Amino acid sequence: MGGGGRGGGGMAGQDREMLRLGAIRKTYAVGPVKTEVLRGVDLTVARGDMLSMMGPSGCGKSTLMNVVGLLDRPTSGAYSFAGQEVTELDDDALSAIRNLKIGFVFQTFNLLPRLTAAENVGLPLVYRGLAEKEIRERARAGLQRLGMDDCADRRPSALSGGQQQRVAIARALVGEPDLILADEPTGSLDAETGRDIMQLLIRLNAEQGLTIIVVTHDLAVDQLCPRRTRIRDGVLQEQDAA
Repeated sequence: MGGGGRGGGGMAGQDREMLRLGAIRKTYAVGPVKTEVLRGVDLTVARGDMLSMMGPSGCGKSTLMNVVGLLDRPTSGAYSFAGQEVTELDDDALSAIRNLKIGFVFQTFNLLPRLTAAENVGLPLVYRGLAEKEIRERARAGLQRLGMDDCADRRPSALSGGQQQRVAIARALVGEPDLILADEPTGSLDAETGRDIMQLLIRLNAEQGLTIIVVTHDLAVDQLCPRRTRIRDGVLQEQDAA
């Protein structure tokens, strides 16, 4: 089910491994009613992988993304991230890993409307306690990297959907994370703009070796990813390579 074996064997394999999920289960309880959303997910992701997690609404893909992104804890199972077992870490330790090693891209962009594009991009660095000058320089460099430097002082309301998503990607990249999690990154965009955003992610993966996981229900997005998985009824399955 998972991508075991992609990292090779021995220490070299461990060095290449970005994350490993083993028999991950997630159950939610509402009163006496328990609902098992994830049912024993196994997945290994190597550094430099770009893969999709595709499935219909309610299949468990958002829950799995939250577990991978350390936003939620599994009910049972093992999770190793960058060589560290994380299932037993406290909330502060998980928050530190998220801030330092994971960049998030969301369907609805999640930009703060009162902040400029540059201020939105620099926000993760504020939480790291960096000096204001360094934050400003790195934020503007991140926007320039994505061809958005002329929009640095605009607020989200003055940007198109595609421009907002590029700002969101710049924000995800500004902290130089090990992993990018993109949750329906084209879901709020028209088809042409969505293709542009996916080509941007593909280029970042190919040229910079970024590890990227894309959660989607869109077959066109799924087919652009070199590695594809399907989740249905809480079970993850590997698909043939693109």
